[in-house]
Amino acid sequence: MAFLCWARVKEDKSSVNVSKALRRLESYADWLHDTGTDLTEPALTSESVKKALEAWVFDTTLDSQGRLVWWCDMGRINIKQVKADFTPEDHLRAFVWYIHALMYNDSAQKNGMVFVQNINKIGMVQCFTLMPAKIATKLDRLTIGVLPIKMQCMYMFESPTWINVFMKVIGMFMSKKMKSRMIILKDWNEIDKIGGLEAIPKGFGKVNGTMDGSIIEKKYFAEEI
Repeated sequence: MAFLCWARVKEDKSSVNVSKALRRLESYADWLHDTGTDLTEPALTSESVKKALEAWVFDTTLDSQGRLVWWCDMGRINIKQVKADFTPEDHLRAFVWYIHALMYNDSAQKNGMVFVQNINKIGMVQCFTLMPAKIATKLDRLTIGVLPIKMQCMYMFESPTWINVFMKVIGMFMSKKMKSRMIILKDWNEIDKIGGLEAIPKGFGKVNGTMDGSIIEKKYFAEEI
């Protein structure tokens, strides 16, 4: 169902491009096959990824347009813990589980998603060593061209110089549509530029968020809180 929702014709939401959905589903099946037993031994459950997800401190809210907003704050992540307490496969499993939870969210399917990240001026070496390149490549392949998720915009705060330069370089090879979706905000006051925001998580970046408890957390981990 998620693939059919993703492949709805923009001009007529009641119509579905079935061929497009099938191609995406085939890519998804190929990706799952290539992961081997990483996602099946042990079984991929909310309990099996809970501790790893807690280390990444993700949040999710809805905006006034009904879009699912995914928040990631590098300033709240204990990077030493991420590297020392978990294996690369732990992080792969945690990200795959979480992304699927986003994918099956009704609002994300109907209205799309927005990603908001506080990069917290992270250094280049620190960024690229958060997880092994092999795992990062697998996740990149999953999120770009495999999963049926309509990511409408990606907003970045506290981006370091190396990312700004990197974005300018790769921007030369991006489509105009893709470039318009990746937005670097230079000041926290510009958070108002993120259209439709109604709830900002507590502790996110340098803004006074009031939202306590994310949508994904409440749905899948409420009994454990």
